[in-house]
Amino acid sequence: MKASPRQQRLLLDLQDLDTAIARLRRRRQTIPERAELDALADGAEAAKARFMAAQRELDAQRAEFDRIEADVALVSQRRARDEQLIAASTSSKEAQALQGELDALARRTAELEDRQLEALELQERAEQEFDAAAAQLGGVDAERDGLRSRIAEAEAGIDRELAAQTEERAGLAAEVQRDLIGVYEDLRARTGVGAARLRGNVSEASNMALAPAELSDIRAAAPDELVFCPGTGAILVRVEDE
Repeated sequence: MKASPRQQRLLLDLQDLDTAIARLRRRRQTIPERAELDALADGAEAAKARFMAAQRELDAQRAEFDRIEADVALVSQRRARDEQLIAASTSSKEAQALQGELDALARRTAELEDRQLEALELQERAEQEFDAAAAQLGGVDAERDGLRSRIAEAEAGIDRELAAQTEERAGLAAEVQRDLIGVYEDLRARTGVGAARLRGNVSEASNMALAPAELSDIRAAAPDELVFCPGTGAILVRVEDE
């Protein structure tokens, strides 16, 4: 294929832009905060699991305390009723039976109050654990939000650079003859490098010196003849005369 030296040099500029664009895309995928966010995932799951467990335990302790409190209220109502009945009773036998029931209710009240104190202590411990778990989860969420914000900011900056480089590439590509850019794009898709400089006897596509016979063949080619790197297949652009 024939292409003027100027057209071949345009390929070098195009390759430089493609390399820069690829580097920006890699940089976008490897923003350091991404790794930090991934590493935070396990901690976030553990914090969430702790919070959910603490919430369930607190709900259970509150329900138990409310149940005991309801029992205390019920016994208190029965004691008040029996006290009214015994005060109004004119029968010693009835009064004796009511007093027996009052004594049993008093013992039940004492038992319930002890259980109420124990339940209150357990509820307070559950509240402390819930508060600690909520604080831990909140801290993880805040850290995650901060990382996401920094990732979004970094992405926006890289995207601006990508847009500028892509626009510049489009303008440059429009200057390259169609068949030449077709060969370049095909080579770049296969090897990652479509065109590279030949400086002296070194191919910048492979970063290796060419054998004397290979170099002789290239030097014998006309300036507008495309030559290729023996090692990578990339178009070699001769720049000795720059």
